Amino acid sequence: MKGVQIFSHSLRQVMDNLGPALKVSGVLYLIQVGITMLLGYAMASAGMGMMGGGVGLGVVLVLVVTLITGIWIAVAWHRYVLLGEEPAGVVPPFMGEKMGQYFIKSLLIGLALIVVGMVLGMIIGTLFGRLMMAGPLLAMLLMAIMVQVPMIFLGMRLSAALPGTALGNNLPFLAGWQATEGEWRPLLQLSVLMALALWVVNMISWFVFGGFGLLANIWQVIAGWPVTMVGLSILTTLYGHYIEKRPLV
Repeated sequence: MKGVQIFSHSLRQVMDNLGPALKVSGVLYLIQVGITMLLGYAMASAGMGMMGGGVGLGVVLVLVVTLITGIWIAVAWHRYVLLGEEPAGVVPPFMGEKMGQYFIKSLLIGLALIVVGMVLGMIIGTLFGRLMMAGPLLAMLLMAIMVQVPMIFLGMRLSAALPGTALGNNLPFLAGWQATEGEWRPLLQLSVLMALALWVVNMISWFVFGGFGLLANIWQVIAGWPVTMVGLSILTTLYGHYIEKRPLV
């Protein structure tokens, strides 16, 4: 099953290169976590008094920092896997031009997926609204199967050429879509695996750590790093296999 092979290949990319993965992403990921926690602490301390402009400014700051560091990690990890370029310092080099191009293409893909997600969400909510009210487990499972799987599938096809932007290869926007034409079966398998993995992470957060509170937040932070890195590795593998025609090993 090729989809399983792609998933396991991407997982090994992270597990077999934990040191470089931490050098690429460790400090930047901690910055993401740190600024999010600071905003949450500030909001909890201020209570209703911080409602309004203060909250809005804080949320914008968190989004900007998360976006910049996330793209920074993505570009550096793609370059490490595909070019063997390992950071010399505690953070990878800041490649403003490549990161800017990566952001623009990611934004276009994200906007397309938002539209698809809204349509799917309305359809699923209309058809299965009462069934989803039966409990969080069933609701999350239905959302994973009927919303996440098709969105991941479309996202992977649109994003398959995205890692090339990190290498300086200015491929057409639909290059990934064209390169994965006819590969719906392995990509569907891969989409199901990814949705299942995310569902398990959420189930642990909800049923083991209560879904809210300190322990649930700690779990989300811990689980967020491998989820992020494996997700980036899947994109890297898709690019390497479908664009550069590298074999899966």
